[in-house]
Amino acid sequence: MRDGGSWGSVCELSRRIRRWTAVVGCVLAVTAISASGTANDLCGTTVLADLRLDPDLACSATALVAGADGIRINLAGHSITGPGTGAGVLVAGRRGVWVTGGRIENFTAGVQVNNSSGVVVKNMTFAANGEGVDLQTGARGATIKENWFFDHRARGVMMRAGSVDNIVKENEFSGNNVGVALNGTVDATVKENVMTSNRAAGVGINVPAAGNLDAENTIEANPVGIDIPVTTGSAVGNTFRENRIANNTCGIKGPTAGNTVSENVFTLNGADFCS
Repeated sequence: MRDGGSWGSVCELSRRIRRWTAVVGCVLAVTAISASGTANDLCGTTVLADLRLDPDLACSATALVAGADGIRINLAGHSITGPGTGAGVLVAGRRGVWVTGGRIENFTAGVQVNNSSGVVVKNMTFAANGEGVDLQTGARGATIKENWFFDHRARGVMMRAGSVDNIVKENEFSGNNVGVALNGTVDATVKENVMTSNRAAGVGINVPAAGNLDAENTIEANPVGIDIPVTTGSAVGNTFRENRIANNTCGIKGPTAGNTVSENVFTLNGADFCS
């Protein structure tokens, strides 16, 4: 709980209580639990104030729900593991929520964001989820920075139609089906990321994606570096600039007409451009 706040009512999470954090309308304590145990009572919690996770969590559905604006959910080096469904952290209808400092594995989405602004996801490891971070309709001004995404069933970062002005920067993507997908998003920035050995593509962009910048990334050893699928009304108005595109089977696949492709460095691809 932040300094200077009122303690209000207190409810007991367990007999091993040391730290305080507000959840579901009361103040619950989060404490260190022995290495052989987990505090799975926290699964499904709506978090109303800053939380610093002490134990690992193994949850059978959505693990944590951001229930207030401006809070920080700090995993503090711990992991949240799911059943293959739900979200590790759900942020819906919030502003300025941070998720930092741990690992989220085996959910439909590691962090799912919808109708929220200014969300920051930083210094996280995402492994074997459907999507690592899923920016849905109404996700605006999110920053996804300095994370590691690997072995996702679909995409490391998914930006859907109705998401606007989000930044994906300085992350590493490996072993995902697609590293970053811009599926209808507008005005996103994908910059200074490393995308290697993903199963289908480093970057995928699809209609009605427009006004997006894909720049200064290293995109290497994927079947396709940047994939622009041939669809009715292919993605236009996007910029692909100063990327290093190397050792891919195909550097850029699909129609580039209507987009700006400049100053990229192509090295040892099977083909730099293909249809």
